[in-house]
Amino acid sequence: MTTHPTSTAGSTAADRPHGRRRVVMWRDYWLAPSETFIRETTTALTRWEPVLVGRRQFDTTLMTADVAPYSDRFAGRLASRLPAGPRARRGWRDAVADPRVGLVHAHFGQDGLSALPWARAAGKPLIVSIYGMDVTSLPWRRGADGRRFRAGLAELFDYASALVPVSQFLADRTVELGADPAKVRLIYPALGLDHRPAPAGDAVGIVFVGRLVEKKGVPDLLAAVARLPEPLRSVPVTVVGYGPLRDELERQAADLDLRVTFAGRRSSAEVAEILREHAVFCGPSQRAANGDAEGLGMVFVEASNAGLPVVTYRHGGVPEVVADGETGLTVPEGDVAALSNALARVLADPEWGRRLGRAGQQRVNHLFDRHRHAAHLEALYDEVAAPLGATR
Repeated sequence: MTTHPTSTAGSTAADRPHGRRRVVMWRDYWLAPSETFIRETTTALTRWEPVLVGRRQFDTTLMTADVAPYSDRFAGRLASRLPAGPRARRGWRDAVADPRVGLVHAHFGQDGLSALPWARAAGKPLIVSIYGMDVTSLPWRRGADGRRFRAGLAELFDYASALVPVSQFLADRTVELGADPAKVRLIYPALGLDHRPAPAGDAVGIVFVGRLVEKKGVPDLLAAVARLPEPLRSVPVTVVGYGPLRDELERQAADLDLRVTFAGRRSSAEVAEILREHAVFCGPSQRAANGDAEGLGMVFVEASNAGLPVVTYRHGGVPEVVADGETGLTVPEGDVAALSNALARVLADPEWGRRLGRAGQQRVNHLFDRHRHAAHLEALYDEVAAPLGATR
């Protein structure tokens, strides 16, 4: 396997520079506000012109698709779950078969399955970016759903010219599922990084950002804070995000008598500012009961970019972002006592924490630079693309 380590919301192909070749960027749903990494991949390209294709267009979106036949309103959501009609099928067929299109790039394995029949029908190469649950949990669903998805992945892996996991952890999972190792190309994702200096010495408290679901480990974070000695136990904790565990977490924080603010869902800009107001980021991600794991953890990149030291479990792809003892501290997964001790070390020595944060900022600015990402990705496009004008 080969390792390679700001845009306008609602933009369309007409707003982007025209290149000599075109690549169909396939995402079933364009584009969730959390998927800034797909926006950055799309807008970082310089030699290839992206054409955005999918099933449904979100009302609140980072980018507007060129071809997405279904809206985000009730009727559109319902229609998108039914077999596609002639108009939708014609739109997908024509977008992919366009002689100027050299390949299809699908984001997520399940989206690769949506794009596969159109790439195959047009005789176009297909590459698929792998982000996490597509190889950690979906293949292991119980019953017929899991069997169908595994069978689909086998077909997808066979046809695809390249599979692009965003971490070595996901590369290994992809090969374990039967992918040809020669097709697996690790390219770290592009992120629109803020190059402002790390925060000064007035940042305080612990911050978490993410969905309030089992995989994110927020109960362990609260339990770890409760184990801190005073006065560290009284530091403020901010939990940014939403999800089904919020009520349970609020009860846990109250029972433990912790100073926790549940900030709910926030915009990307608000999250960036909240991060910079805190002294340490703690995200104890862990494997969920359904097998879901942190493929890389974009939020760890964002926290390091904001200049925060990161305290986390050694889990999934997270250690590829957080260098233990250099940019933060990683401890064995599920060890709440060790997590608490790591938090105590960083909180008790703010200057050391700031040094860790500055080192983390330098690390992610190198690994996840959008220009570096685009250079590797466009080189892959050049390698696998169909000849100019090819179609069926």
